[in-house]
Amino acid sequence: MSFSLHVRHEVTPDRTWAVLQAIGNGESADHVVQSDRQAARLRQLGLLAGQELTPLGEQLLTICLIKPDLWGELGHYLHYTLWDTESEPISGFSWTYQKLVSEAWALGEFDLNAELKEVITTTLINSAEADTRIDVEALSRSAVSLSRDSISGVTVWLKSLVPPVFEDAHFTRRSFCHPELLLLAAGHVGRASEGELGIDMLLTPQRREAICRLCLLEPAALDRVLDWMIPAYPTVVTPGTSSGTYGRFLRFQKWPAFTDLAR
Repeated sequence: MSFSLHVRHEVTPDRTWAVLQAIGNGESADHVVQSDRQAARLRQLGLLAGQELTPLGEQLLTICLIKPDLWGELGHYLHYTLWDTESEPISGFSWTYQKLVSEAWALGEFDLNAELKEVITTTLINSAEADTRIDVEALSRSAVSLSRDSISGVTVWLKSLVPPVFEDAHFTRRSFCHPELLLLAAGHVGRASEGELGIDMLLTPQRREAICRLCLLEPAALDRVLDWMIPAYPTVVTPGTSSGTYGRFLRFQKWPAFTDLAR
């Protein structure tokens, strides 16, 4: 099973959005630069099946037509959370996306120059070789390997986030993110860390970090954004009933879905 960890830099938020809109309107997307590659990414993200929108694709199109700033945020979420070696085909680009986001968040603030791109590329290659979830033999047969272009393939999506994490080449963590992204991120982390529905879930340091990393949030900002997000989705998540010295709790009534964002 051969797969690639490369992230195509010519696949961009603007182009994929144009293709998604065109298909949603029943129109040709031939006017979009490299529309075939944009459509291929949309299929990988689960938004297209053949030349038709999937239910998820229809939901995202509806949401983002109402709230255009969310396309970058929700596209980021899908790129970050897609990685799974149990599914076929393996979306190796999501492994790279997730790893690079984690590296950026850990650094906190930096200028993405040519030298740092080389360092990050080497770090990613070493991480891939050490990751037991990756079949290195399958990876070595891949037609395209990790490169500086792969870094650009991730950062072009990060540059679409609102509020931004990049000002030109300068990266900083955010002090705010859309509540829609935070809701999905908290639910994703809850499921991944064996949280249970209807039961208070402690926001441990590990869970807080995982949520902030996915949202590219400064940790000190998390509680403030949670205070804004939770009242907006009362049928999905509540503050939890426990309190005291242990920390903050959330209680999910259901795991968040994209259908919740349109409410």
